[in-house]
Amino acid sequence: MMEEGHLGTAIPWQATWQSPLADYLADYQFLIGDRRTAVTFGAGVQGIIGAGSLVCARLATQSAVLAAAQDGGQRVSRLATGESTKRSQLDAAPLTAQLWQRGVAHLAHGTGAALWLIGDGSELCKPYAQAMPALMQVRDLHGDVVPGYRIMQVLGVLPGRRGVLYHRLLSGPTADCGREPVEVQHALQTVSQAGAELKSRLTVSWVLGRGLADMAVWRTSWEQQERVVCRVQHPERLVE
Repeated sequence: MMEEGHLGTAIPWQATWQSPLADYLADYQFLIGDRRTAVTFGAGVQGIIGAGSLVCARLATQSAVLAAAQDGGQRVSRLATGESTKRSQLDAAPLTAQLWQRGVAHLAHGTGAALWLIGDGSELCKPYAQAMPALMQVRDLHGDVVPGYRIMQVLGVLPGRRGVLYHRLLSGPTADCGREPVEVQHALQTVSQAGAELKSRLTVSWVLGRGLADMAVWRTSWEQQERVVCRVQHPERLVE
């Protein structure tokens, strides 16, 4: 979600979004172990969309279910920290895996002759965060150093359709300068394997920023029979 005042502003919730939201969240219901957690999960996502923030108390005010509860903010907090999900599979790994599968399924119903895979190694700024786990130092849009995370994500694009095919935070207790290249390789291989059916009928091309202008990245893509479009800063260094 967008951070208010940095990447965007809050979006007023519209009643007409309820049905599409329920349809979207249906793919994640099997990960949830009880009805109360399912209600909080759906209401929490609605609150995030409306509030443009992860502040639990403010998020709860954007959902009719949580706003009516005496402990709406606490319910969101317990969900986020895992205190109320002991019987669920709402950890990052199962959720993101399901997100990728849904992205592939959505793209599989698209049309066109080419699938574009946009690789993004960005920095996610949390300028006011103090207690969030595993924060590291990143640069904001002005070049200033602020708390945040590095992320690696891949977006698949077809005419009229797009889907998230990979998303991982690179920060953590073991985050170091050697982890990111490994994570990039894992992303390239995971997306290629997940989209094997799409590759059988579509031309697949990676769009990469200059931060991913690396021979190891290109080699992996070529070995997977995929094309690469990449922006480079020093064309005089290109060799055949």
